[in-house]
Amino acid sequence: MSANFSKDMTVEQAFKTHAGARRVFAKFHLGGCSHCSISETETIEQVSEGYGIPLPMLMDELEKLYTQGRLKVGDKVRLPDAIRTKIPQLESVPEIGEVKSEDSGAYTVEFGEVRLQGLAEDFLPAEATVPAGA
Repeated sequence: MSANFSKDMTVEQAFKTHAGARRVFAKFHLGGCSHCSISETETIEQVSEGYGIPLPMLMDELEKLYTQGRLKVGDKVRLPDAIRTKIPQLESVPEIGEVKSEDSGAYTVEFGEVRLQGLAEDFLPAEATVPAGA
């Protein structure tokens, strides 16, 4: 099994490798505020050393982006209730959407005429419905 990320990769390269890399760094409170900002030219190893985050832990979290549930173009999905209820504009959006494209871990999903983008973790697989009387 080959790694998708390496310790010598820059933060910028990690961001380009998978759209979820920003969320991984954010989980470790990196890059979100002035005293914890990171340079996109730093390597993952430099970030690890500079902020005291064990390199294996950081690398494992980045690699999980490729082992977590993945979606395929054509999959039917729905929005989690927590997202749907927080954003009033989504109230009238159809319940089920379809994955239209994927690029570096970022998915585009159409819910009727509304297109949303997010990571696989932002959508829930739609339950297969069994026709009545089947």
